[in-house]
Amino acid sequence: MKKNISYIITMLLLISSVNIVYAQKKTLSLTDALEMAKQGNKALQVQVLEEINAKEKTRETKGALLPTISANLGYSYYFDRQVIFMPGSFAGTNKPVQDIAVGGKNTYNGFVSLYQPIFSPAANQLIKASKINEKIEIEETADLKSQVALQVSTRYLDILMMNSQLGLLDQSLQRNIKALQDSRALLAQGKGLKADTLRSFIAVENLKSSISYLKNNAEVSGIELKRLIGLNDVSELELIDDLELSIEANKSEFYQVDEVFKIAETNRKDLNIQKLSIDLQQKKLKATQAMLLPQLSLIGQYQVQAQADDMKFGEYSLPRTSFLGLQLTVPVFNGYRTKSQINQAKIKAEQEDIRLNDLKDKVKTELATIISKWKEANTQMDIQETTVQSAELNHHMMEDRFKNGLGSRLELTDAELALTQAKINYLNAVYNLRMLHVELQNALGLLNL
Repeated sequence: MKKNISYIITMLLLISSVNIVYAQKKTLSLTDALEMAKQGNKALQVQVLEEINAKEKTRETKGALLPTISANLGYSYYFDRQVIFMPGSFAGTNKPVQDIAVGGKNTYNGFVSLYQPIFSPAANQLIKASKINEKIEIEETADLKSQVALQVSTRYLDILMMNSQLGLLDQSLQRNIKALQDSRALLAQGKGLKADTLRSFIAVENLKSSISYLKNNAEVSGIELKRLIGLNDVSELELIDDLELSIEANKSEFYQVDEVFKIAETNRKDLNIQKLSIDLQQKKLKATQAMLLPQLSLIGQYQVQAQADDMKFGEYSLPRTSFLGLQLTVPVFNGYRTKSQINQAKIKAEQEDIRLNDLKDKVKTELATIISKWKEANTQMDIQETTVQSAELNHHMMEDRFKNGLGSRLELTDAELALTQAKINYLNAVYNLRMLHVELQNALGLLNL
């Protein structure tokens, strides 16, 4: 009875552990991964906040043209009364200058002041520069989305490639284990060589080592993929896309360098950012030049003050003073600082022009390289397809010869190894084509979250 209970408990534990393992697997397509990265990628979240920060900077710059109103209230206690100096004849003395103590010991002063720029060319140019900077941050966000999409796609395809290789190596391992068992059986019967058994054993161990290495790499890549898409779940990822998905459609896409550069020039965010950087430097240059122009402002103040020796506030006299006027500020000389700043702004604008031309050259080189590699990858794809067909035919022939006693186990093992290697080479060709297609889409500015 106790044995039956223990058996039931053990079975329940096994079933529950299987359910837990199954529940820990999370299916994920490439489309799902890209969608999750849009919300969960930490670097992207930081950049979105930077975009919001740029909008706040624009608001701050616009505030330079709005009125500035300030209110001040002050109290002072004088241990000795304030002193003014007057001619002695005014004060009834014979001294040329006579000091006279005036005012109360308690002094109160309150005023409200107004400052409103009317004509401020530098502020107008800085506002335009801030708006361009805001556009740059928007483009930076879009560019980062492209880079994150490339990283997620690359990591996803890496894992697909390793999983496909694991499937092939596992099949090869099963065949080699069978070959090792056959070799051991033949050796025990005195019909086989010890060298053949040792060779089969080494092949099995090498395959086990390769499988263990690939599994570890796939696990590490899965951890990195989770980080990229912002997934904090501890569950194991199960990728549901096929490595060969849409491979035929990708093979048919060929471009010329001039054609793809026109597409890239329109869609690439880094090119747009560089063009906006040139505009930004031009606006900063104009803002610096505007510092040499006069500035006109409206100023005003309303003031209330009182002085007394006691704290009888009800008896205080509160004289009021107010004014409203115009203030014109004309730069005359500031030690050539503005002129130096203008020269610096011109240099920076020229640097941005050079950077744009250099970036265009890099984009053309990148596109030409990818297209060249893509054409070669298509060629390799066709070659590997033929090679796999030939290796499958050769393996089938060697298997028939071995079953009919016309061939050796060594010949069959070599054919199996050639077939496995051909399939791995084919997977590499598929992987390269998929990766180059993703890189091309990114280089064209068409890859996004």
